Amino acid sequence: MEYREHQAQPEPEHGDQDDVLKQRIEAAYQGNSTPTAPSPAAASSSAGGQEEDPRVTHGVLLLKAAGVASVDLIAHRDTWEWLTALAVDHEHFRTPPSVEDVKEGRVQTVLSGRSLIGLLIKLWDTRHTTTPLEADWALATTAYNRIAAELTGVDGEGQTIRIVLDDGLPHESGD
Repeated sequence: MEYREHQAQPEPEHGDQDDVLKQRIEAAYQGNSTPTAPSPAAASSSAGGQEEDPRVTHGVLLLKAAGVASVDLIAHRDTWEWLTALAVDHEHFRTPPSVEDVKEGRVQTVLSGRSLIGLLIKLWDTRHTTTPLEADWALATTAYNRIAAELTGVDGEGQTIRIVLDDGLPHESGD
């Protein structure tokens, strides 16, 4: 009898921590305290504070990625291969049908919103599970922050989302 009492305890209407987190993420996504892309300075200065739960910011990015049809991604071939190897085992990541060589060792490809979700999740996990000051941590943190910066500005106005993982060359100026 005691076993049956313990079995009937899951209180679904009381809400669980995951439900509370989902509600917070959805509220932020809908504009009630929308999180901004984490800047390296803000991330280090807010480490002691509790202004924004990073899980809420991450959740908002996932929701934004879910609403995106596609993004253009430009990176060095080595970086692209690392990103692909990282995300390939995520159930939502799909290898794009084509990857074009551009110039200077860079490649350009198009990712669906679904694949972007898989990539963001794997980058998030890698950032939080690897040792700081190691290559995987640096690559994951940089790629995640760059994607976050581009997705944060998405406003449903039909703009092309272009994520460039290359700080070595000047940005195109339409010359």
